[in-house]
Amino acid sequence: MRFSFTKFATLLAGALLVGASLSGCGGASGAAQADSVTSATATPTPSPTPTATVAQFASIITEREADWRDYEDNIVDCALASIGKTAIDSVKRTTCGYSVSVVVLTAKQAAVQIRKLPAPPAEVQSLVTRTLTHLDVLAKNPAPTACEDKQSEACDAAITQANGEIRPLITVLDAWKPYTR
Repeated sequence: MRFSFTKFATLLAGALLVGASLSGCGGASGAAQADSVTSATATPTPSPTPTATVAQFASIITEREADWRDYEDNIVDCALASIGKTAIDSVKRTTCGYSVSVVVLTAKQAAVQIRKLPAPPAEVQSLVTRTLTHLDVLAKNPAPTACEDKQSEACDAAITQANGEIRPLITVLDAWKPYTR
């Protein structure tokens, strides 16, 4: 059997025609298919984890720092007023009842605002953790409800409790000085 060039050319043309129509059915050329496989297996670039700035954390502390320090400065007066019997002691107890409520509420607010921020920079990460630890303790103080009656024993107890809770927070505030000044 003899094979002619004409038959070979016809068979080759038919094979090419079938191959072309099959690739048309797939909807994508070989190069496009190779690109889609490459892009499907490519590793996506991770987006960076957002971080807050040191200034964002420091501003939350700075906004409330004066109230916390003022309260700590008046601890002795508040403690003495709770056991005193004079009219001035009564006025001081009332003032201390308001002050302790403000300190507790601002501790709660600060903790919430700090937690709303993205992760802290590594430079202040441990300081933020320590700050939250002390804010959380102070934020749990019952003063806002206990001191509705500023002359009550419950208010006196909340003030005494806050006196112990504010001191560690003051130490943390001192650690914030390089960032808040």
